[in-house]
Amino acid sequence: METLYRKLAEFLERGETVAVATIIEVKGSVPREVGAKMIIHPLGQHVGTVGGGCGEADVIRAALDVLRTGQPTTVTVDLTEDISLQSTGVCGGIMQVYVERWRSDEPPATRELLDAILRSIEERESVALVTVTQAPPELTTAHGRHAVVWLDRPPMGDLGLGDLEEQVLSDAREALVRRQHRLLRYPAPNGTLELFVEVQHRPPRLIIVGAGHIAQPLAQLGSMCDFRVTVLDDRPQFARADRFPTADEVLAAPLQETMRRWAQEGRLDPDTYIVLVTRGHQHDVDCLLEVLDAPVAYLGMIGSRRRVRAVFQLLSEEKGIPAEKFDRVYAPIGLDINAHTPAEIAVAIMAEIIKVRRGGGTGASLSDQRRAQTMNSSTFRSA
Repeated sequence: METLYRKLAEFLERGETVAVATIIEVKGSVPREVGAKMIIHPLGQHVGTVGGGCGEADVIRAALDVLRTGQPTTVTVDLTEDISLQSTGVCGGIMQVYVERWRSDEPPATRELLDAILRSIEERESVALVTVTQAPPELTTAHGRHAVVWLDRPPMGDLGLGDLEEQVLSDAREALVRRQHRLLRYPAPNGTLELFVEVQHRPPRLIIVGAGHIAQPLAQLGSMCDFRVTVLDDRPQFARADRFPTADEVLAAPLQETMRRWAQEGRLDPDTYIVLVTRGHQHDVDCLLEVLDAPVAYLGMIGSRRRVRAVFQLLSEEKGIPAEKFDRVYAPIGLDINAHTPAEIAVAIMAEIIKVRRGGGTGASLSDQRRAQTMNSSTFRSA
């Protein structure tokens, strides 16, 4: 999301006018999630996607009208048509996509809102953009207005909602606390007031301890998945920016001491994901002991089943660490996909991190359930 907002800022800096499409509500199975955004450029230099296919084409057509009229609109993308070989949208769900125009000559306050969002993302602060996506006649001037909301400071912007504004901002802060996008609806005398709260919680940070052969593809994958990537190694010849061009930070520093300092400074927070893949298992263990109690989202350590089991047992016996503390450690690391090469192992690790971050998924092939259903159906018919 940071990349898209920065691209939006670049377009505006160049004096260009673009449309921004945001998925604000979904029902059923759809190709993109709530909050997904796309910039539509009048010359076709689009950025991002809201799903592709004919549904996205509908959004682009609507965006061109918005660019011309300046009037924001909500597009319903219906992907529930009957399945045939000619079908182009058969996901089975419906998306509501809000489309608005952003101009280079917008009032200074609007540009300040965009700059504030970018600063908060850069500084890893939780922030939410509140947009009036539908307004009844008595509040028609509020349609399309924005405000930026934080948890620890006054909001920026005026939604133009009068006595209802404070309630809306309070509900937006609640969405920010829950770290979830939310579509707010309020009954009005002549219709419904609707606002979308787009939550930008702190970008996840991936800390890769060890700059060896697995770290390189893992850093690339982390960047591709919108993680802030830090690579740490105590060997300057390995911890080099040219070996990790996509990483946000590459540090040559003592491993154990650095992890201890980061833990003490509170840098290892619930949005942090740690992968221990150093050149020697003792280094992994030393770092593990420094961060075992840190409130991180993910703590993974490389090693075979036999070695990991032996290390945990030894630490319990010699260090007095309760065995249950090691339950939070993902070791052996990664999903079981029979990975062999460094790149394949990196994919297995990143897949496990995504599974943890999204809070779901089995790690099994999505086709397994279909095959099982087909088999059960065939067994029933044969019986």
